[in-house]
Amino acid sequence: MKKNALFCAAIINKSSNRLKMADTNLYTLKVKNVEAETDKAVVLTFDVPAELKDKFHYKHGQYLTLNFKFKGKNERRAYSLCSSPSMDSDMKIGVKRVFKGLVSNHINDNISPGTEIDVMPAQGHFNTKLSADQSKDYFLFCSGSGVTPMLSILKSVLEEEPKSQVCMYYGNKSVDSIMFKTELEQLEKRYSGQLKVIHTLTQPKVRKEGGIFGLFAKKVTDWKGMKGRIDARTIKEIVTENRRGTTPVECFMCGPQGMMRTAEDTLKGMGIDEKNIHVEWFLPEEDLNKTSSIEGSGAKATVKMNGKKIELNLLPNESILDGLLRIDEDPPYSCMSGACSTCVCKLISGKAEMERCLALSDDEVKNGYLLSCSAIPTTEEIEVDYDV
Repeated sequence: MKKNALFCAAIINKSSNRLKMADTNLYTLKVKNVEAETDKAVVLTFDVPAELKDKFHYKHGQYLTLNFKFKGKNERRAYSLCSSPSMDSDMKIGVKRVFKGLVSNHINDNISPGTEIDVMPAQGHFNTKLSADQSKDYFLFCSGSGVTPMLSILKSVLEEEPKSQVCMYYGNKSVDSIMFKTELEQLEKRYSGQLKVIHTLTQPKVRKEGGIFGLFAKKVTDWKGMKGRIDARTIKEIVTENRRGTTPVECFMCGPQGMMRTAEDTLKGMGIDEKNIHVEWFLPEEDLNKTSSIEGSGAKATVKMNGKKIELNLLPNESILDGLLRIDEDPPYSCMSGACSTCVCKLISGKAEMERCLALSDDEVKNGYLLSCSAIPTTEEIEVDYDV
């Protein structure tokens, strides 16, 4: 299984070269357009100047890291691209408002065309190699804003693999909360027979009908589609009904952890190969400030980064990344929650424990890789290398 991680819908293959250092520099991009997608979500379109086109070349399913400064403190968040490099001329991200979410609310409330934002080039491996000669059945499972990378993926598949079919099972609370509803309907018509989108709602709107002066009125809903959460039974039904015999199957999922664990276990139980199951963990923005449960007494740290050696004393329960930021160094990082691999480093000596590690495979952890944002030393001395 290819585990990917992301927060705020805003992520990874087990190939050995995927840990190569990406460009983690920030570049200033101007917002070209802001479009309300629902009453709680917007789509930002970026204007990428000609001199940065190569740096901001991206693949389907990748994400952008945005940097904002509030009261002198940098806040970075990663958001999935909803645009497709093979279908869209502009680069776009979808941002859903999160309760008490500092950055998501700022974007929804304050960003307008012409606003300049510091952005990292695209990162992430929540994708697969596409070819016009391939014929596959793709199944996409998502909830809420987890649809954002799925839109990028399905548009790329539809455009680049005409022999393949895509079936997306998409969960929401109500019709009003469905992101990209109109665009998905248009794509279904345009790619009729190749794309199928199945919606399920947990709380479809109801209205009262009949009765006398409102008494004894019956509650009815105009929603005729599926109801309830994405569960094992419906996943089995959808895959069984929509796969084409022996056609290779590839699956992607993004949403709440419970939904994805259910989908992952169900698909594996159906005999789908782990290497064809791609998972992008969804971490709500409010989870970012949860305190560590790992007890560390501090450590003398030696860090190799950008070709230089840095020595510092880490404080008790302080992560490697936090320590570097405290002494005004500039380590690569994005989500600060163990949900992407931007801050990855290699353990050279000593030991550390990670409170959260969604972006590394078990093999990578065994081989000594750490997510420095959540890695707290458990030995008196530790040495790590970012230049991997």
